[in-house]
Amino acid sequence: MSGRLKLESAFALAARYAQALAAYRARGVNRTLDPKDKEWPDHESWREAHYLDVGADALRLIVAALVGNLRDPPRRILDFPSGSGRVTRHLQAFFPDAEIWASDLHESHIAFCAKQFAATPKKSVDDLRKLVFDVDFDLIFCGSLLTHLPEDNAIAALDAITRALSPTGIALVTFQGRHAEHIQRHKWKYLPDNLFAVAERRVREAGFGFVDYGGEFRKRFANETSYGVALVRPSWVMRHLERDPRVRILSYTERAWDDHQDVVVFGRPEVNA
Repeated sequence: MSGRLKLESAFALAARYAQALAAYRARGVNRTLDPKDKEWPDHESWREAHYLDVGADALRLIVAALVGNLRDPPRRILDFPSGSGRVTRHLQAFFPDAEIWASDLHESHIAFCAKQFAATPKKSVDDLRKLVFDVDFDLIFCGSLLTHLPEDNAIAALDAITRALSPTGIALVTFQGRHAEHIQRHKWKYLPDNLFAVAERRVREAGFGFVDYGGEFRKRFANETSYGVALVRPSWVMRHLERDPRVRILSYTERAWDDHQDVVVFGRPEVNA
């Protein structure tokens, strides 16, 4: 496709997505919240507004990636991990004709998404090397998963996502990037400083640093063998993805989601297609 045709296609797609936005606003988002949702167990009032806003911000990133890479509205979408629908609810409202899947390690979460958002539930597994989907997806959103996994399972997650893409599918995956260290020092604490220093030391050495939460907070995520804070450099993400000719790296943006998580976009067709 020539540059001129790409330009015209981009604006035509943008117009289609603008119409979808108008319908999304008119339709509204299902605001029903799961009382068992692990994202905000304390039920503080400010968290509800933030929870819904973060889902809308994910939708912003998704639409920008679709338009920017000349992708028609997706027919099948995977939200992984879905939790109790922080992003799923926005996907369901914006893409009402799409088949939406919700995958999570916690059965109550995917059951909630199935009931409230008509999502197809898919139980995830702790060892992501064994995660297989029976279908492929035009769009995969993976938010706040690789922010919590040790390196081996983070690599397995990227591989599972790659396997699940359709021939023209794209994926958005989030990470705790360079800004996380600034947040720990100047904004809020992911962990006590002595624990955070473990991950920080490793990320400076190897581009990926992980430390398990431990303590009472960790009990909320008892289904996971390892679950904590993972710090990741953009170079680590690129290094892994560039080894895989099945995918094309489309973009990497720091602090893209909720002003603190980095987002990489990659997809099919493969880099040499």
